[in-house]
Amino acid sequence: MRELVTLAKYPFLQDTRQFIKENGPSIHELLHDPPYERARIVSIERLDNALKNRDVGRRSLANESDCIMEILSYPLARMVAVCIGDSFFKKRYALGEASHVYKYLLNETTPFLLAVAQELELTVQHNPETNIIKIYFKDYLRNAPTRYKEWKMVNRGINKGFLTISQKDLARILLESLRERINTELISRECDKNVYNVFSTDIQRFQNMLALQKKKMETTPVGKVSIEKLPPCMKDILSAIQSGENVPHMGRFSLVAFLSSLKLNTNDILKLFSTAPDYQEDKTRYQVEHITGASSSTEYKCPGCEKMRTYGICPVDKMDELCKKIHHPLSYYSNKWKQEKQ
Repeated sequence: MRELVTLAKYPFLQDTRQFIKENGPSIHELLHDPPYERARIVSIERLDNALKNRDVGRRSLANESDCIMEILSYPLARMVAVCIGDSFFKKRYALGEASHVYKYLLNETTPFLLAVAQELELTVQHNPETNIIKIYFKDYLRNAPTRYKEWKMVNRGINKGFLTISQKDLARILLESLRERINTELISRECDKNVYNVFSTDIQRFQNMLALQKKKMETTPVGKVSIEKLPPCMKDILSAIQSGENVPHMGRFSLVAFLSSLKLNTNDILKLFSTAPDYQEDKTRYQVEHITGASSSTEYKCPGCEKMRTYGICPVDKMDELCKKIHHPLSYYSNKWKQEKQ
C-alpha cells in the first residue's frame, strides 16, 4: 500500500479505492455523520474549482486528517457530479481532476508513471538502462494532442508499433487517458437519491449556473457569428473544445475552416481554443493561419456533411430536420439566418 499522501494526490488509483474499502466509512456515514462534514465541503470545492478553473484545486496534505478528507472528497464529488446531470459539467469536472493530477505527475519518477499507465491500461515500455520510454501506437493516437506538430506521428517515428516519448510526454498522455476514463465512468452512473437529498442545494446551484452559462454561450456571438445558428456538428465540436476535450484534428480543422468562411478573424478563433489544458497560442495561431490562408497560399474549405460523417464528427443522433435537407454545414447556417428573417 502506498503512503497516505500519495493516495490523496491520486484518488483514482486502485490502492486508494482499496484504502477506502478497508478503512473508510459507509456511504450513509459519509453523507451524514459530522466527522465527514469537511470531506463533504471539499467535494463541492472540487466541483466549483473544476467548473471555474478547470482544476479541482490544491489543498493542504500536511497531516493524516488532511489526506483522509481529500481521499473521501473524491468519490463524493463524483457522485454529486452525476446528480448534476449535465454532460458539459461531467466533461469539465473530469478535465479538472485530470489536470490536477497532471501537475503532480510532472514531478514523479518514471517507475511511478509506468505504474499509473498500467492502471489506465496503456501499453508502455521502459528500458531502465537507456531510460527510453515507448508507447503502443493505438494508445498514443487515442490520447496524444496530435493537433501540435511535435506530437504528430510522422515526427515521432514508429518501430514495431511503438513510438518513443519523453517522461513529460507520458504525463500528458496520462492526463488525457484519465480525463476520458473519469468522464466515461460518470456517464455510466445514475444519481443516488440519498446523495441528491444531501447536496440538493449545491446541485441546484450548479444546475442554475450551467443554465445561465449555456444561455450566455448561445446568445453571445463569436465575433459576428451567432452560436445558436450553428449546425449540430459545429456546436458539438465547439462544446468539446470549451469543456477541454482533446478534439481530433479533423474536428478542429473543420471548425476553423467553417468560421473562416464566415469571415471570423484569427484572434476570435484563437479565443475558442484557449480553454485547452495545454493551449499554446503561438502554435495554435500558426495552425489557424495555415488553415485560413493567412500564412499560406491556400485557404482550406470546410468539409461537407458527407465528409463530416466519414470523419466521424457528424453527431447523427443530434441531427434536426434542417440537417436532413442540406449537404453542407455552411448551408445550415445560411438557412437559419433566412428562417429568422422570414
